[in-house]
Amino acid sequence: MKGGVKRKSVSLSIMAVLALVAGTAICVPARAADEVGAARIGYVDIGSALNKVSDGQAAKRQLKLEFKEKQQRLNLMQKELEALRDELDRERIALSSEELESKERAYREKLTDVQRRFADFQRDMGEREARLTDEILKKIRQIVSNIGEEEGYALILERSQDVVLYSPNAGDLTERVIKEYNSGSGSKRGR
Repeated sequence: MKGGVKRKSVSLSIMAVLALVAGTAICVPARAADEVGAARIGYVDIGSALNKVSDGQAAKRQLKLEFKEKQQRLNLMQKELEALRDELDRERIALSSEELESKERAYREKLTDVQRRFADFQRDMGEREARLTDEILKKIRQIVSNIGEEEGYALILERSQDVVLYSPNAGDLTERVIKEYNSGSGSKRGR
């Protein structure tokens, strides 16, 4: 119960701060809004943008192709391992203890090799994905920054990280960022 109360009070504290920030940024009295201008707040779903921009889709296709090729090699190794195990199971009774031990050792070595290659495969694919998406993300962030500066946004939040709990669709800049990226703005502005 104590942890639940602590989480609830932290959540309430965060909501209070967000309400205060939102209240000062959005709820500007009409006269003050005319004098100072109302603060603009927008948001972008970076994950969605990454998946929809042309470079992101190309990266996804490239990763899928690489994944398929490596997966096929791993599947072949897995079949060889299964054949070795089946052979070991069939011949177990007929083999001498030295031969059995030798075949079991060969099986364990092959199993360890397959497990190591699978772990390497997962790590390599993660690193490859990070390298392919890093440059795209930099360009997307630059476009968002440029939109913010050029159009006087006080704040542009990231939607997919659950930072934005509610916002009218008018504040969603995701499709605009995707269009600007695909039109070449990502490469021009992102450098």
